[in-house]
Amino acid sequence: MKKRKTIGVMVTGIDGNYLTHFWLMMKKASEQYDCNLIVYDGRALKYNAEADGNHTIVYGFVDKSRIDGLIMTSSAITSFIDESEFKLFISRFKGIPLVSIGKVLSDASNILIDNKEGMKEEIRHLVNHHGYRKIAFVRGPKNNLEAIERYDAYLEVLKENDIKIDQDIIFEGDFISRTGYEIMKDIVIKDIYYDAIVFSNDDMALGATKALKDLSKVHNFDVSKKNVICGFDDSINSSFTKPPLTTVRQPFEEICDCSIRMILDKIDGKKTDRVVKVPSALVVRETCGCKPDKASSNISDSYLRLVPNISMHENIQTYSLESLYNKITEILKICNLRSCFISTYAEGTVIYKDHYLFDLSYEVPKKSELIYAFYNEKKAEYIEENIKYFNTKDIVPDCYIPNDRRFIYLVNPLFFNNEHFGFICIEIVNDDVLDFEPLRGQVSNSLKGALMLLERENMQKVLLESERLASLGHLIGGISHNLMTPIMSISGATSVIEDLVNEYKESIGDSNVTNVDHHEISDEMKMWIKRLKDYNSYMSGVISTVKRQAVQLNSDTTNEFSVSELIDKVEFLVQNSIKLKKCNLNIETNINTKILIEGALANLVQIIDNLIINAVESYDEKDENAYRVNMFVYLDGNMVVFKIRDYGRGIFSEYKDKIFKHMITSKGKNGTGLSLLLSYSTIKGKYRGEMWFEDAKDGGTAFYISIPAKKQ
Repeated sequence: MKKRKTIGVMVTGIDGNYLTHFWLMMKKASEQYDCNLIVYDGRALKYNAEADGNHTIVYGFVDKSRIDGLIMTSSAITSFIDESEFKLFISRFKGIPLVSIGKVLSDASNILIDNKEGMKEEIRHLVNHHGYRKIAFVRGPKNNLEAIERYDAYLEVLKENDIKIDQDIIFEGDFISRTGYEIMKDIVIKDIYYDAIVFSNDDMALGATKALKDLSKVHNFDVSKKNVICGFDDSINSSFTKPPLTTVRQPFEEICDCSIRMILDKIDGKKTDRVVKVPSALVVRETCGCKPDKASSNISDSYLRLVPNISMHENIQTYSLESLYNKITEILKICNLRSCFISTYAEGTVIYKDHYLFDLSYEVPKKSELIYAFYNEKKAEYIEENIKYFNTKDIVPDCYIPNDRRFIYLVNPLFFNNEHFGFICIEIVNDDVLDFEPLRGQVSNSLKGALMLLERENMQKVLLESERLASLGHLIGGISHNLMTPIMSISGATSVIEDLVNEYKESIGDSNVTNVDHHEISDEMKMWIKRLKDYNSYMSGVISTVKRQAVQLNSDTTNEFSVSELIDKVEFLVQNSIKLKKCNLNIETNINTKILIEGALANLVQIIDNLIINAVESYDEKDENAYRVNMFVYLDGNMVVFKIRDYGRGIFSEYKDKIFKHMITSKGKNGTGLSLLLSYSTIKGKYRGEMWFEDAKDGGTAFYISIPAKKQ
C-alpha cells in the first residue's frame, strides 16, 4: 500500500479571524488529496506583543524527520521582519520541499494573491458607485508585500480619478485589531474628516468598528459620519458585524487546494509552476453604504462553538498532575477530540525569545518526555519507558503516528511568560476551532502550576536531605570529639600493657624476682585489661546508639501524627517507666491538639522522654520541688513548640557551651552524654526543627523543641 504523505503547515493562528477560513479550507484540501497534516500553530515573527512572540518557538519544531513537505504562510509569518532576518529564518528549512503562500522564495513553489486588483475594485466601488472623494487609508506592516500591494492599489485608483493624495488621512497600521481600534479612536477624538476609510485588512477594520460603538455608547461621540468602513480578506468575522463589512475576498479554497496539490507534486519530483497567482474579488456588503444582500451569508458554523457551556478555565483548574490529566480527558471527550498528547522538555524549562530563530545555532530542546497521552479516544493509563522519551521534533513517539488512517495534528507550545516547558499536540477531527487555544492556554497555566509544586516538593526533599546530612555531620563531629578521650586512653593502656609484658618476660628465670613481684605484675595487667574492656564497652554503646540514630535520620519514611497522639504516648511512658515512677508531670496545651506533625511519632516521644528523665535527674532527693516537671505545648506561627521545664539544679556553666555539640554528661559512668546530642541531630535532620535551652528565672532549666506543623 502506498504510504500516505505528511505535510507540515506553518500558520500564525487558526482560531483567530483571518486564518480561520484558511485553516478550514486547508483541512478540506488534505481530505480531498488524502494526506496527513502537522500544523505548527505560531504567530508573526517579531511582533511586539510578548505572548505572540512566545508562540513562534513551534516553528523550530519543523523537521524533515516527521514531514515530507512544508506549506508556509510566508507573508503572514514575516510581516514584521526584514529581508536579512527572513533569509536566516527560511534557511532552517533547507532540504524540505516547500510551498510559500504570499511571498516568493527562490527555492519554493509560490502562491500569490492578486491583492492589487481586489483592492482597486474596492476603491473604485467607493469612488464610482458612491461618489466618495475623500477616502482615508490604513496601511499594513511596512515589510509585508501584500500590504504594500494594497496601498499601491489605493494610490493608483486615486491617481486615475484625479483625486489628490492627502497624507493627513493615511495612517500606519500593522494588521492587528487593536491598532485599528486606536486609530479610529484618535480619528474620532480629533474629528478628522473623510467620506470613507479603507483598512488593509479586516482585523483592523473590525477593531475600528468596535471603537465607533464604544465611543458612541460610552462617551456619546457623534460617529454618524465615520461609519463608512471597508476591509480586506473577507475573514469569517466580517460577516458577523452589524452591519456586515464590505471587503475583498481572498480565494482561500483555491489557495489551499493549489498548495496541497503543488507540495505533493514537489515531493514526488514532478515539475511545478514557480509562481501561481490567484485573483481576489470585491464582496459588497453594508458598511460601504450599499443595501444588504439577502441572497447568501458567508457565516460558517465552523466558527461557532459546537460544544456550548464548556469553560476551559473552570474545568481545568488544578495543580495536581493526576487531577489535571483526568480533567483534560473529560474535556477531550466532551469536545469530541480523538487524540491529545502533552510533553515536557527533558532538560527542563527553557527561556525563549523569537529572534533566536534567526540564529542557526539555536535549536529547540532535543529530547522531550511524554507525560500524557490520549489516543483514539482513550487515555493511556501508563506510558511505557521505551516511548516516554523521544525527539522533540518528532512531535509524538512513532507509535502514535497512525498508519491505517489520515490524521491532522495541531502543535502548540506550553509556556508561562517566556519560560517554555513543553508543548501540546491535538488531533483534529472537527471544525470547532474555538476550543483549541483556550485548551492550550489553560493546560499551559495549570501544568505550569503543577510542575512548580512538583519542583518545590523535590527542592524540599533536597533541602531535607541536606539537613539530614548536616545533622549527621554535626552528630559525627560531636561524637568523634568525645571519643578521642577513650581512644587516647586505649592507646595509653596498650602501651602500659606492652611494657608490663616486656617486664614479665625479662623476669623469667631471674632469681631476684619473687612470687610477690609476679603477682603484682599480673594484677597490674588485669587492671589495665579491665580498663580496656570498660573503654570498649563505652565505645560499643556509643557506636550502637549512633548507628540506630543514623538509620532513623536516613529513613525516607514519612509519617504524620497529631499533637494529641504524642501527648497520649508521653503520658503512657511516664506512667509505666521505672525511671520516672517518682515524676510529677504536668502537661498544659494552648493549641488545637488535632494539628498534625510530619515524622516518626516514636522518635519524638523518645526525645521528650529523654528530656523528662534528665529533668527528673536534675533534682536532689531532699528538694521540696522534687521530680516536678512541666510540659507546655503551644503554637508559634506555623511551629509547634514543646517546652519541658524542671526546677532542679540547672546546668553547670562549664557545660552550657558544649550542649548539642559534644557528648556531655554529669552522670559519670552511668551516662554517655549522647542523649542531647542525638536529640538535637534528630530534631534538625528528621523534623526540620530547632532545639535549644534556657535557664529558668526561678531556678531549673527549660528545654524547647520547635517543629513545623503540617499544613491542614
